[in-house]
Amino acid sequence: MLLAWPGRRDVELVLEPTAASTVENASRSLPLLLERGVREACVVCAPLHAYRVRFFFGRLYASAGVECDVRPAPVGATPAAVVWELGAAVVMRRQLGAARAELEARG
Repeated sequence: MLLAWPGRRDVELVLEPTAASTVENASRSLPLLLERGVREACVVCAPLHAYRVRFFFGRLYASAGVECDVRPAPVGATPAAVVWELGAAVVMRRQLGAARAELEARG
């Protein structure tokens, strides 16, 4: 997404390398931001993915006092991506609960 992002380049890019899903990326990147004292973040994603990114990052980051802006990058959608997003939407609430539990366990 960095290569597709036409925005600012004068800010730190924080990468969370262990996440296997959007919700894990949100819950695992949050502590990295808090360690750095970050209170505003921008998440870049594919336009089709923005709904789930806003759902997870918006809720998890807001609960920790981090404002989160979601910026869709100028990339196209594929049929497989559409199917993936529709299927993933079914389990969003359960995933959010699991992410909150993971954050609480970290303390």
